[in-house]
Amino acid sequence: MANSGTRSVTPLQLVTLLLTFLGISVLLGVLGAGLLVPAAGSAAVVAKTIPSIIDDLPGDLHMVTPAQGSIMYDSAGNVLARFYDKQRIVVPSDQIADTMKKAIVAIEDRRFYEHHGVDATGIGRAIAKNLIGSATQGASTITQQFVRNSLQERGYLEGDVELISTATEQTPERKLREMKYAIALEKRMSKDEILTGYLNIAPFGPITYGIEAAAQRYFSKSASELDWNEAALLAGLVQSPVTYDPLRYPEAAQERRDTVLGVLFTEELIGREEYDQFIETPVADQLNPTVLREGCAGASDSASYFCTYAVQQFLADESFGENTAAREHLLKTGGLSIYTTLDPNKQSYADEAVNTAVPDDDPSGLDAALASVVPATGQIVAMAQNTSYGIEDAQTTNNYAANGHFQLGSTFKVFTLLQWFKEGHNAYELVGRNDINYPNGSFRCNGQPIQTDDYKVNDLFGSLKLGQMDSIRAVGISGNQAFVNMASRVDFCQIFQTAADLGITENGQTIPPYPANIIGAATVSPLQMAAGFAALGNNGKYCVPQAMTSVKDSAENVLKEFQPDCKEVIPAEVARKVTTVLNKATSQYYSIRIADGRGYAGKTGTSDDSANTWMTGYTPDLSASVWVGHAKASSTPNLGVTVNGKYHKELYGDSLAGPDIWAPYMSKSLAGTQGTPLPNVYIGTPAPQPKEKSEDSDESSSSDDDGDAE
Repeated sequence: MANSGTRSVTPLQLVTLLLTFLGISVLLGVLGAGLLVPAAGSAAVVAKTIPSIIDDLPGDLHMVTPAQGSIMYDSAGNVLARFYDKQRIVVPSDQIADTMKKAIVAIEDRRFYEHHGVDATGIGRAIAKNLIGSATQGASTITQQFVRNSLQERGYLEGDVELISTATEQTPERKLREMKYAIALEKRMSKDEILTGYLNIAPFGPITYGIEAAAQRYFSKSASELDWNEAALLAGLVQSPVTYDPLRYPEAAQERRDTVLGVLFTEELIGREEYDQFIETPVADQLNPTVLREGCAGASDSASYFCTYAVQQFLADESFGENTAAREHLLKTGGLSIYTTLDPNKQSYADEAVNTAVPDDDPSGLDAALASVVPATGQIVAMAQNTSYGIEDAQTTNNYAANGHFQLGSTFKVFTLLQWFKEGHNAYELVGRNDINYPNGSFRCNGQPIQTDDYKVNDLFGSLKLGQMDSIRAVGISGNQAFVNMASRVDFCQIFQTAADLGITENGQTIPPYPANIIGAATVSPLQMAAGFAALGNNGKYCVPQAMTSVKDSAENVLKEFQPDCKEVIPAEVARKVTTVLNKATSQYYSIRIADGRGYAGKTGTSDDSANTWMTGYTPDLSASVWVGHAKASSTPNLGVTVNGKYHKELYGDSLAGPDIWAPYMSKSLAGTQGTPLPNVYIGTPAPQPKEKSEDSDESSSSDDDGDAE
């Protein structure tokens, strides 16, 4: 804990401390040479002064590893974010410069290498100076300070407020206990171990603890690289790390540094020339600060939203504590190394695609988000949105890709197609009709009619999407009536159960079996869609989205290794049939293309008035879902809008989300990879198609969509 005051006690306390020190020194057999024994009768005074703790052996001193911040890494080992209450990095002795060790000893405890934990000479001098009013000095040795800081740290780590208070109370009993522990500690640890421990635990600023964090914060260098002048500045901070904070109070810090330099000169650790040079150097000229932002706010805007999702998963994991508070405490004190799934290259491609297509400050006010996962593992490799992370105006901490709730539109139709194949139908059975009215009882669950309102299907372009067609064409032109007709011929409730099995739920619940939900009235997130579609590319095995690969403690012991959480929720043959249909439909009807002619399976989606537009697609190696809309008011129409300088009469999934975001991301992410071929399985025997209307060429140019959710 940082102490903003000086380590001083009253003259009365000092006299009492001397008496108690005499008693404990005699009992522990470490009475210092030259220490004067009190006059006759003093034994009785000592006996009255020493508290009952003298009966305890010093074995109850429990040293702890001090709190360290945790670091989150991407899959390439780059630092994403740091989490801490106390900014500290523990380092061994050989990573601390001798200049720093000598400077702290010179100013804090010049007889450190001579005493046995308690400095009798220093106590005597402190008493004399305090009694004549020339100083108020506590004469605590480095060992005593180490004890005090360690007890405070233990109280902090264990959440023991009483222990913290006991370690810092200004009483003779506390001082005696501190002396006893210091003497015992000197029997257990070498001087260098004590000094190293002290330099790792001592406060060097309001939230900066330990010499390594201090060196990096104030000078952007390691503690092993500190020169004499830098060491003098840092050594001066421990007396009052707030008062002498050089970033806030450079003048006070300079005055204190010069005091330390004077001691170094007197002790002949530096020469006159060095002293004069250092004294003339303003503290401001010494500083080269690195001020790190704590938490996901310290990550780049590009990675901040993924960071929040990874933290969300960490705090929900019982492996890291019995409750959220305990897990958060571990995150900020345990010195953990959290290794994540984020691919820095794919994240860069995602961020570039999203922000190029829809700039953060675009006059349209549109938001855009992308989530991408690996089908075989569920590992999240990219998560981006076109916003600045933060709490200021025009910023947000809301993660649209993972936690958004946006109407899905026609993308949901894929789950009806899944049920179609699960029940033994083939892709070339004709679906759809001219009658768009579906009265109560038209839909069945488990063979029984269910109660619904009379339902009338609406389709963009009206009659152009009426009539019968095969599943490939139904997907390609995204005919609402075709999929509602398909849904009336299968187990209606199982469509939504299958979607739930693939992680497509609404607020954690299975989407209600209403006819309007067949064409995408429900709300979901891009991450749900990316993971759900990924299962189709993984032969029906759904993998829970995963943000972490492993978590290690400060000693590099593995606390948890994350394995893919996958299970088959769709028969492999059904998944391959759906993928085959989607691939054929995108090849024939979509203008969205991945570079190098690579095939893919996917589906666009658009809700009413183009309020929400989607593109979700995958290969066996990579799945991604893109959403575009207004996050804070997701029903806002997007008609007659100009986005990034381009006018759109209406937005569709294949007019922005697909070609301008999804395709560039997938193209760059898959470039240079051989890739796993898409399946091309038997889906039925083609039948003669009804003669198409001449207007179909215009219809297919807009390919999707929808006017879906009603």
